[in-house]
Amino acid sequence: MERVFIKTFGCRMNDYDSQRMAGALAEDGYIITEKEEEADVVIINTCSVRGHAEDRAMSHIGRYVKGKKVVVAGCMAQNLGAVLKKQFPKIFAVAGTLYFSEMGRILREGGVFTSGGTEEYKTVLRKGGVSGLITIMQGCDNYCSYCIVPYVRGRERSRPVKAIIEELKGMAGEGYKEAMFLGQNVNSYRDRESGADFTKLLLAACEVNGIERIRFMTSHPKDLNSRLIDAVAAEEKLCPHFHLPVQSGSDSVLKRMNRGYTAAEYLAKTSNIREKIKDVSITTDILIGFSGETEEDFLRTVELVEEVRFDSAYMFRYSVRKGTDAEKFPDDVPEEEKLRRLNYLLDLQKKIGEDVNRAYVGREFDVLVLGESEKDRAFMKGTTANNKRVYIGGVLAVPGVTVRAGLTELRGESFIGEIKK
Repeated sequence: MERVFIKTFGCRMNDYDSQRMAGALAEDGYIITEKEEEADVVIINTCSVRGHAEDRAMSHIGRYVKGKKVVVAGCMAQNLGAVLKKQFPKIFAVAGTLYFSEMGRILREGGVFTSGGTEEYKTVLRKGGVSGLITIMQGCDNYCSYCIVPYVRGRERSRPVKAIIEELKGMAGEGYKEAMFLGQNVNSYRDRESGADFTKLLLAACEVNGIERIRFMTSHPKDLNSRLIDAVAAEEKLCPHFHLPVQSGSDSVLKRMNRGYTAAEYLAKTSNIREKIKDVSITTDILIGFSGETEEDFLRTVELVEEVRFDSAYMFRYSVRKGTDAEKFPDDVPEEEKLRRLNYLLDLQKKIGEDVNRAYVGREFDVLVLGESEKDRAFMKGTTANNKRVYIGGVLAVPGVTVRAGLTELRGESFIGEIKK
């Protein structure tokens, strides 16, 4: 059978989708390889959230089609469809976001698959390790004006609690200690069969033996409720980390973005989180230079960042995505001004993040050991429950084991840890 190499761009949901494709192909008899040079087929799993991700994928398509059988899958494939086939005639197949479980058929037939499709969750072929991914829902109903996701992923569809728990038990049986629950907006999860919301799903997941930690992302601020915060505060297995994208600190910008909350409401929720959960980590996304963003709007974002004191933040310059509502808005913030604002906020967040992390030096935490450090094999890498990366020396730190470690030094955004006996 053909050997298949899967190249993944984008978010962790794309990583999980690649694992779904690999599982479906392995069931069909295909051989999954980690070495692109020995592959007969290359599947490029793409992202459409930002133009840069599409540009990178396009570059790889152009390189691979010269000597490989190429399938383009995922969000960009769903978004562009037959346009991709026209631009790159040598592409064997284009497969949208509802065809991950049908990759065996697609590799046999070829063509463009972007209409219809099924969303079966068959075998997930993970690479092994300590921490694994589970997508609990697909799609989004929020239609933020700048975002392409609802158009390439569709409306929200939640998987049944029963199916998620079954997959989680399977992960535990494979030796995984930590699971990351994924969704475009996990806070709006709802099982149609049982009526369970996201908090009930998390509490059910806490009952699975062998799984020691459960993480989740991404949380939409408008749907974050006190029940979820209380559950994370009470349940030891639920990691005290919220990735809560704010996007802007200006109410007028948030309204044009169609985010569904105000800056004051966001601040109230982050304050509630910090009051109830010890050593909680809050991270975010911020979009700089959205249509109509004035200097005053930008300063409101600066004030919010200073007040919340995020542990870290992903920050991006706004660029128009075709097919979104914001495509109709003027892109009226000059690029040099976007860059100035972005660099200012990056510098500010770096200082805040360093201050936040320095407060952890000298303290002890439980660290789940994930594996060997890529940079220095004398160290093992691990994470605290609140998502701080720790590097530990010594043979006592082995993958899958949780050790008690003192954080002795801050290096960049990571820590050096020493096992406490």
